[in-house]
Amino acid sequence: MTGTQADRSNDRQGFRFAWPFPKHPSALYKMKSYLTMSFISSLSKVMFLGGANKLVAHNKERFLNLLQDKSRPLLTVSNHRSNIDDPLMWAILTYREFLRSIDRNRYTLAAHNICFTKQFHTTMFSLGRCVPIVRGEGVYQKAMDFCVEQLDQNQWVHIFPEGRVVDIQTEPLRLKWGVGRLIMDVKKDPIVLPIWCKNMEKVWPVKPPYYPRFGHKVDIFIGEPFDLASLKREVEQCEDLTTEDRRKILTDEIQRRIYLLGEQVGDVPKGAIEALAQRHKLLPSQR
Repeated sequence: MTGTQADRSNDRQGFRFAWPFPKHPSALYKMKSYLTMSFISSLSKVMFLGGANKLVAHNKERFLNLLQDKSRPLLTVSNHRSNIDDPLMWAILTYREFLRSIDRNRYTLAAHNICFTKQFHTTMFSLGRCVPIVRGEGVYQKAMDFCVEQLDQNQWVHIFPEGRVVDIQTEPLRLKWGVGRLIMDVKKDPIVLPIWCKNMEKVWPVKPPYYPRFGHKVDIFIGEPFDLASLKREVEQCEDLTTEDRRKILTDEIQRRIYLLGEQVGDVPKGAIEALAQRHKLLPSQR
């Protein structure tokens, strides 16, 4: 989940609070986290109650089956259309489905200068399993380490690898390489599930004034799950590739899968992903 206004003074300071996730959560901490997540889940559903807006999930069973399979980590990746794609997109879960998997509810990266500018906000967002990511600190910062740890425990991590809200009129962006780092460093290869959100910006606008709009249909498209185990092993065996090269190759494959889904649902122009790949086809070591 992201907010609407960035605290630019906080940009220079980085994340300035104590790390909000305890190494060994107490029963009280877990209860507070469950209550926070339940409240946010209920609040998200208000946007779609009584026909105010319509939310349609395509291939939802595919997502539920992966969510309930706790034998391996789950990494969901999606486009970013609105400041509150997360949590609104998870309103596709019924209360029963949400509560059944509450222990495996997603961890998601959120901008430190938007969601974590005050101690109260830091406490609230972290109880809702939002993890503070600091732009400019690279792929080896605390938030990324934490997400690797969660995946190693067969948890669910969701990220928006574009790194920011992208207007539908904007051509596809290069994904941030942090998603490649997650794949490279996790001990057990996660199932990767691409998701495409369509028309979310119509119920919560990208630009001010920020208030909910009604009378729109939002589609959540669940793509085909995949893993990158074989590609990961292949790049690890190429001695002439740097760590950055390997990370780029993995990120490029995730990018291809996400934007192919966007093409399939008519939200990305045909051929856009091929054009993007051509512009960025050289590996760092080849430049």
